Amino acid sequence: MKLLFFISDIELNEENRGDLHLHSHSQHEMIFCYEGNSDYINNGDLLFYPAGQEHKLSRVPGKSLKLKQIYFDEELFSSSVHVEKEALFILGQIKLYLKFNNSVSLSKIGSERVGKLFESMEWEFKNRYHGYSWTIRLKLIELLVTLMRDREFIIPIRREIAQPLSNSHIQDVLFYINTNYMNSITIEKVLKFCPLSRSHFHALFKQETGTTFIQYLNEVRSNRAKELLATTSDSILDISLKCGFNNLSHFGHTFNTVVGMAPGSYRREAVSLSKIR
Repeated sequence: MKLLFFISDIELNEENRGDLHLHSHSQHEMIFCYEGNSDYINNGDLLFYPAGQEHKLSRVPGKSLKLKQIYFDEELFSSSVHVEKEALFILGQIKLYLKFNNSVSLSKIGSERVGKLFESMEWEFKNRYHGYSWTIRLKLIELLVTLMRDREFIIPIRREIAQPLSNSHIQDVLFYINTNYMNSITIEKVLKFCPLSRSHFHALFKQETGTTFIQYLNEVRSNRAKELLATTSDSILDISLKCGFNNLSHFGHTFNTVVGMAPGSYRREAVSLSKIR
């Protein structure tokens, strides 16, 4: 049976030093510090590692940390329920902008709320009364919404994402693009779940977002490529594939159109700016 959710307490001290080696998980991982301070996490801080991202968690000599750790799989959210589709959309936005700085900034109120949600989920997980899995899912949704609404957690979100659209079909398509940009996306695939004619869809998409379907898809993929070019040492070919482009030629042309320069030039400029800072 696939693990969809797991929560546990961790204490990093002289006996338990943590994982000193880079590793990754097939589930998303969140870590909340409820006691202790160190150079990378302090009391009330939250760390968020998306699935597949390499990281390590180790104790700082002379200091003890008490943490709560959550693993959860996106399958925990059912896409058949609209509110949970929005939760997946929020999660997609958070993953998109976490980059390599996995420390999530929270206000004092936000940190207290997150701490209580962790405690509540841990209680549900340990006692496992009827409906506990549903309760955990709802509390995870509440946690994600808490992050997005916290005044200290600021991420760049496109206008049409920040402001609700009037048409739910277009909302579904934007959600689909932002969470599946790395895969093959065609208008034919979209129209299988969007009950509109091709011409009506294109007209409505332009009306709601101010851009075309292809332009929006290219912007999402190119913006993700910008992040990877600036923050990783992955080859340009690997980055193009991770962002949903079929080949280097298509990637180079699209990226240049959206960003205004070639991928290699963008990487060199980003590296130079990081050295200056």
